[in-house]
Amino acid sequence: MVMVGMGAMVGACLRVFLSQFNGRFPWMTLFINVSGSFLLGLFSHLEDSFLFFGTGMMGGFTTFSTFALESVTLFSQDKRAALVYIGLSALLPPLSFLAGVLIL
Repeated sequence: MVMVGMGAMVGACLRVFLSQFNGRFPWMTLFINVSGSFLLGLFSHLEDSFLFFGTGMMGGFTTFSTFALESVTLFSQDKRAALVYIGLSALLPPLSFLAGVLIL
């Protein structure tokens, strides 16, 4: 539990830092979810430290609830941009995860 908590703290702090750079379109949230999926794929091979890196750090880093909020907000402002964001967010993270798994 301590390893998960420490990892979550690192991931959440990194997410907050990167989220500062979101503009009208939530590029950083998209980046966080894509890169987090890639890193989770990489970390899936780590048996001894997966609780820290995978469960904790990536759990604290990726932002599905933020994605939901930003999707609804963006949809009320620009329906086309919202649909692009939702589509990219649905497609890129699984592909990034697979890339992370296959890279090793």
